[in-house]
Parts: sequence; C-alpha cells; structure tokens
Amino acid sequence: MAQLPQVVLRMLLAVFAALLAVGSAVEAHGDHNMDGSAGVLPDDAGFYHWPEEPMRWALKVHLALCFIAHVLVFPVALIMDIANNRFHPLVQLGGALIAFLGMVFGWVNGHLHNTYARFGWFMLSLLAVQTAANLCIVLSVLKKSPALSLLYRALGVLQLVFTYMGMVLGVVRYLNLCSQGHLGQCISHFVRGSVLIAASVALLLFLRLFGAAMLGVKRPPELYASIVMMTVGLIGTFTEHNFFQSSSDDSWSHKDLQHTLIGVSWFAGGALGVLMTWRSHPRERTPIPSIIFIATGVSMIIHQQDLAMSSRAHFLFGASLVCLGLANICEITLMGSGIVKDTDEAQGIQYLSVFFMCASGMALMGANRDMILFLINAKIDIATYGLILMSFCFVVIFYFYVLIDLYFALAGPPEARYASLEEALEEGPALDGQRDSTSSQASTLNHDSGNKYLSADPLSV
Repeated sequence: MAQLPQVVLRMLLAVFAALLAVGSAVEAHGDHNMDGSAGVLPDDAGFYHWPEEPMRWALKVHLALCFIAHVLVFPVALIMDIANNRFHPLVQLGGALIAFLGMVFGWVNGHLHNTYARFGWFMLSLLAVQTAANLCIVLSVLKKSPALSLLYRALGVLQLVFTYMGMVLGVVRYLNLCSQGHLGQCISHFVRGSVLIAASVALLLFLRLFGAAMLGVKRPPELYASIVMMTVGLIGTFTEHNFFQSSSDDSWSHKDLQHTLIGVSWFAGGALGVLMTWRSHPRERTPIPSIIFIATGVSMIIHQQDLAMSSRAHFLFGASLVCLGLANICEITLMGSGIVKDTDEAQGIQYLSVFFMCASGMALMGANRDMILFLINAKIDIATYGLILMSFCFVVIFYFYVLIDLYFALAGPPEARYASLEEALEEGPALDGQRDSTSSQASTLNHDSGNKYLSADPLSV
C-alpha cells in the first residue's frame, strides 16, 4: 500500500504524456507553416514584436528598485507584521524609501502617459497611506488603535495584489499587448488566468497552515472552489456573446457557443458542488470541481483556432486542466480511503493540484491572441513557450512557499491538530482497563486515529 502514491504519480505522468502525443498527432495532420500560423496572418500581426528602441538605463534602474521593494521587501514586512515581529516597521520604511527612489527613476525615463505609468501613481498613493499608518503606529499617535493596525495590515495585503497587477501591466505595456481591438479578449484571459493562479496560492497556503485534511477551513476545499466556479460561470454565461447587447441579426459562432456553454457548465457544476458541500465536514470531499476541470480541459484540447500556434497554446491550457482534475480525484480517493494519513503536514500528492492549477492559469494568460502573434513574430515555438510558462509557475510556487516558511520561522509552526495514536489513547477515556490492546482500538479509529478533534459534531474542529 505504501507504493500506491508512486503508482498514481506514474499514472498521471503517463496520462499527461498521452495527451501530448495526441496533440502532436492532431497537429501533424494540419497544414502548418514554419512560423506557426495556419494560413495568412492577420493584418495587425506585424505590430507585435520586440520593441525596436532598447531599454534605457533609467528604466532598468526603475525596474530593479521596484522589484527589490515590492517583490522582496514589502512581502517580508507583511509576513513580519503578521508574525508580530518588532522589526517590521523598519523593514517597511526601508522598502518605502527604495520604492520611492524607483518611482523617481521611472519619471526620469519619461513616457508618463500610459496605463503602466498611471497605475504607478496609484501605487505611490497606496504606499504613502501605508507608510503614514506605519509611522502612526510606531510613534503611538493614535495609541495603537486596532482599526489602524487592521488598516495597515490590509494595505500590506493589497500592496502584494497590486504589485502583481503592476507587473502584468508592465509586460503588457512593454510588449504592446492588449491593443489593436483585442482589449476585451486580453482582459478575459489575464483575469481568468490570474484567478487560477490566486487559487493555487490559496490552496498552497491552506495546505501549509491547516495540514493534509485542512480542518481549519471548516468546510471541504471543494466548497470554495465551487463558489468561485459558480461566480465565474455566471459571468461567462452572459458576457461571451454580448448577451445584453445582441440584436436579431447577431449570429453565433462556434467560439461563442463553446465559451457560453463552458460558462453554463461551470455555473451548474459549481451550484451542484456548493449544494453538496455547504454543510459538510472538511473530510467529506466531492469530485464535482474535478469533473468540471477535466471536461473544460478536454474541450480546450480539441478547441480549434484560426492560428495553429493558438491551438497549441490552448492545448497546453487544456492538458493542464485535465491533469489538475485527475490530481484532485487521486487526492480525494487516497485521503478518503485512509491510504494517505491525515497529518499536520500536507502530503506530496496534494502539491500536484497546486502545480497544475498554477500551470493552467499561466497557460490561459499566455494563450491570448496578442501574445500568440508576438510569439509567431519572435519565432518562439510552443515547446519553448511551454517551458517558459512552467518555469514561471515554479517561481510563483517557490516564492510563496518561502514566504510561508518565513512565517513559520518567525511565529513558530502552526498549532498541531493531530496527535499520535498513543497520545490520543492517553487523553481519551479509559476503555475498561484494556488500554494496552491498541490493535483493536486502532481499527475503530481508522485513518482518523491521530485526530484529537473527533466529536459528535462533525464541524467542531
């Protein structure tokens, strides 16, 4: 039985390899040019290329300082604040000085009339408010008001979210993406891909903080996934074909039908998942979200585009979703059967869901039309592009894994939710003098043997 998780991992790898083989076979039957296009490229294809003007020194310094402040210093200050470390105000002030200096070099570089520069003014305003709140707390101006401390911590979290948005806008601005009439399609890809990446980060956080069964979240993780799916599906149902602006002569294309029906399936499946789990114990898992992921992934694998490169990018997205669904089903099966024990530490197989969810988000963001045209002009094939996206995915998971480890180093490991069998028996009531017969008692405890939170109420964890 101990070898079963390895067998499951091999099965997942075999399925992923089979999907890649199928995708290669399908592409082999098409008439594709060496530039990755199927037929004539659109008239605006030449617009998407590497900028002819080299990056100026001021912009390089601006990017380096902003990276140090917003990606390295501010998240560390946030973790130190959550861990109640007394040095976090100094770290935040140091990051604020570096960020302000980076803004100065951004002004020196010029080009202040674009979306990225305007967003920079918003970031500067947010930083000023956060720094002012920090000074008020340090100097005890408001006598350590709980509301002020909550505001300061909330601004730290928002700083992390808006840093990600600023990075995306910087890439969009530098590569001239989301233009030439493709703004809506570009926003759709970036927003939905970002939701999947954020969900992978949240899942990683839950696994590290609440253990294998995630008892601390009070409900099965599929409940929260189903709520997000239901919301995204409802929005997609009424926005993919301009539902509120359609006219009598407005025809439906196959893409409109497919995307709208994906929204309907996500809403219906999400509603079913919510109904099945909204009053369930965290261990009462459901495969409904996994089935939705697999069905959506299959539709994306066979989803045909007018450009072969776009079809291949959607294949990467679909394959990641299929692997995500299969990984979730394997996790539910192994955790529910007791083969994988409930412990304070997440099990290795559970990190598969984190990776494939992040990979699907990266692939969806990278499958927008403007990026596809840029790849064609830059002569970057799909294999290289897939490796780039996978590398970004590993970097994201590594980054947040390190931040969580930093929190554990500063605040200590989370409170243990499980005990060994011997400790559970010692704390439990005497069993008529038969405390030594642990074998018969172990059979009654099953895979919950180490859980000292078992009670009549399944939600009192």
